[in-house]
Amino acid sequence: MSLNPLAGFKDPVRRPRYLIWSAVGIVSVLLVMMVALGATSSYWFCGGFCHSVQLDPVVAYDGSSHNMVACISCHLPVNADPVTFLYHKAHAGIVGAYELATKTYHVPLNPVSHLALDGAHMGSGQCTQCHSENRLITPSKGILIDHEVHEEKDVHCTACHNRVAHPEAGLEITMVDPESGEPAALHADFMTMTACFRCHTLTAESPSGDEYKAPGECAVCHSASFDLKPANHKEEGFYPKGHALLANMEVDHATGRPAESVRKPVVHGASEEATAEAGGSYAPSSGDDHVLHLADVSSIDYCSTCHIVDTFCVDCHGVEMPHPEGFLTGHGEAGKQQADSCAMCHAGEGRPVEAVGTEFCNACHHKTADPTQPWIPQHMGAVREGGAQACFECHNPTYCAACHVRSGQ
Repeated sequence: MSLNPLAGFKDPVRRPRYLIWSAVGIVSVLLVMMVALGATSSYWFCGGFCHSVQLDPVVAYDGSSHNMVACISCHLPVNADPVTFLYHKAHAGIVGAYELATKTYHVPLNPVSHLALDGAHMGSGQCTQCHSENRLITPSKGILIDHEVHEEKDVHCTACHNRVAHPEAGLEITMVDPESGEPAALHADFMTMTACFRCHTLTAESPSGDEYKAPGECAVCHSASFDLKPANHKEEGFYPKGHALLANMEVDHATGRPAESVRKPVVHGASEEATAEAGGSYAPSSGDDHVLHLADVSSIDYCSTCHIVDTFCVDCHGVEMPHPEGFLTGHGEAGKQQADSCAMCHAGEGRPVEAVGTEFCNACHHKTADPTQPWIPQHMGAVREGGAQACFECHNPTYCAACHVRSGQ
């Protein structure tokens, strides 16, 4: 029997232990969550852990003018409420962990520039946290950009400034495709004139459709004192041969500009469609008003940013340039009617067109002949040795009679 007179009575001030431990547990969980959210939102986690397998964008960021701006300042919705913030963190964490575990992550990171074209995810709000909404300063000499007009047309900042925080100019790409071992591709760069002409146009048609159509005349974006002739047009030998080489040069998928050697995009882990569109295009789901449906940078004709190619080239060459499909099989008639036009490109270096006639045809059609000498005196020997069948590949059987019968031969 207890001698304590208070035995059996509960102190009304004391709280049950389960309440105390529950409170301690909740506070501990909240503290862990706060530390975890802070750690996983840091540059250390983003660049050193999560995206360590996609190191090139991290290196590009380190060398950018935005390298003191936190990753989440641009890559998460502006002023997001706690629920939205947690959703984005959880979604990125789950998807990222799965891709790391299964090695299905994209190389390069974000290969088709979703963030630049998807205004719902990264619109102008991220930029105007620091920059004026009506920024009037244009740092590039001779270029005049009306940012306000672009914003009115829902062309947000990153639609043009897509590499501003991750510039790749001069960057040595170190990432490789895990399967092929090939270097990964540079991202498309929308700060090029070819990228401007995804919307701007000199004709009635825009490469990206009528929804995105802006004037392409020089005075719209360039000052009167700006030298409009590109440096490659001033190189020795640009005309007549150099411009043809430039027009036929392969296109750099990242800029749309001609490039002597083009590294093809390698995208590991992306869908077949994404791989095909790795030059910068994005085919989003329909019905999203925030997404820009713009053409690939690499699909823009470099020459057409200054010239209306359909008329500019034809006016000079006299024939459709570049030659249309099937031209090779029927070019004989065009050649006979416009031999001087053909000779502009095919006559050979340093040989005046008026002195050549159609002798340049011999280089392909009469390989046994001396292309520097007239063909007619040589053709008898060629027919005697090889027969006349080769003649009928271009001429009908009565063609020979026009000369031979008339001359009595």
